[in-house]
Amino acid sequence: MPARKIDAALFNAHVPSGRRWLLWFLYKVLWRTVFGLVIGLRYVWAKAPHPDGPVIYIANHNSHLDAMSLMTIVPSHRIHLTHSVAAQDFFGRSGFRSWSMKNLVNAVLISRTKEERNVDPIELLDAMLRQGHSLILFPEGTRGVPGVMADFKRGVGHLASRHPDIPVIPVYLDGLYRNLPKGRTMIVPFGGTLVMGEALNFPAGTTVDAITEKAQEAIESMAQALLDENKIPSSHPE
Repeated sequence: MPARKIDAALFNAHVPSGRRWLLWFLYKVLWRTVFGLVIGLRYVWAKAPHPDGPVIYIANHNSHLDAMSLMTIVPSHRIHLTHSVAAQDFFGRSGFRSWSMKNLVNAVLISRTKEERNVDPIELLDAMLRQGHSLILFPEGTRGVPGVMADFKRGVGHLASRHPDIPVIPVYLDGLYRNLPKGRTMIVPFGGTLVMGEALNFPAGTTVDAITEKAQEAIESMAQALLDENKIPSSHPE
């Protein structure tokens, strides 16, 4: 069954060439310096080379710093083609906030409620992937309780099932919520860890539920591995 087309006017993912250098500077210079030297974020890279071409990044979500941290791991030539998916009802409240998200974060804003939608978010994101763009998804749907991962929503399953040729890269974020807690606007340097997992590939025919479940299991296993790594050995004999 051919992919359904979407009106070009609804596909608001074109990045003017003049903004490419700005995005590169923001994420490969400015934010990378902030995360690395100011916050003290530790990067743990995947062993395999980063896939070339469109990618679906998925990560747990506890802080407004999450999207920026993920943009710093995107290859330089793909930054202008990579978009975090954010909530229209939160980031679209004011003209300035909406402009900042679209132009400085390179985000695409979608509505979380059916009543406010003028287009199906899955159709819009599907169109972006078909045009060669990458997406950053937070499958929990919202910033949750710090340190607690909520059940993933099925959006990643719907998109990955439509694009078996596009890899899904799981990323586990630990501790960024301490640097910019929910409700705060000032960054404080408390460190943290970003773990980039190996790319997941789902063959054609894999169900939406199976993809969603495996995606969550991948991030949960990364979280557990990091927890085990950080455990302090007991100084007392068993």
